Amino acid sequence: MAAWRNSLKSLTPSPSHQRSINTCHFCDHPFQYQDSNVMKKIILIPLSIAALFAAGCSTPSKSNSAAAAAEGSTPSKAHSTALEGSWHGNELTPDHQGPASLTFSGQSLEFHGADANDWCKGTFILRKNTDPKQLVGTITDCPSADAVGKTVYAIYKIENGSLTISGNAPGDLNIPAAFDTSGTRQFVLKHNY
Repeated sequence: MAAWRNSLKSLTPSPSHQRSINTCHFCDHPFQYQDSNVMKKIILIPLSIAALFAAGCSTPSKSNSAAAAAEGSTPSKAHSTALEGSWHGNELTPDHQGPASLTFSGQSLEFHGADANDWCKGTFILRKNTDPKQLVGTITDCPSADAVGKTVYAIYKIENGSLTISGNAPGDLNIPAAFDTSGTRQFVLKHNY
């Protein structure tokens, strides 16, 4: 604040430049318009301060949920390329066991489970710098209209040519803690070349 007041003091009229004297609307400090840049400075200083405060206030707080992992939400090209193509295998989830497939194309995916009505299409991003790796998907089409637009959080790993992936139900904002976490759907798939 002192720097701002000092910058306004430099605008105090000098006896040799008595054109028009005005008063600052913020602090009633008298000043003289010596050139057109003075008014810009007077307006931009409070606006810049307001912008800095607004930027600081809009920074999300950190938590242990999916929102906390947003820092690493830039798509990772290396992993996206590794996932590219069709994967076929099995769902290991109790009471949902059976064949499953998952196809990745660019930032789009398509899933098919054992039941004819167990499918969805969506978009995804991969979070880099996480262990295990994380996939965040958004459902764009599926038999359940309630699920369209919801987010799905999953963890995955690729080892020895197999994709192991475990995800929570659409709309659950938590990232699975482990591949065998209760309540998640679990799959082991092989890449079809």
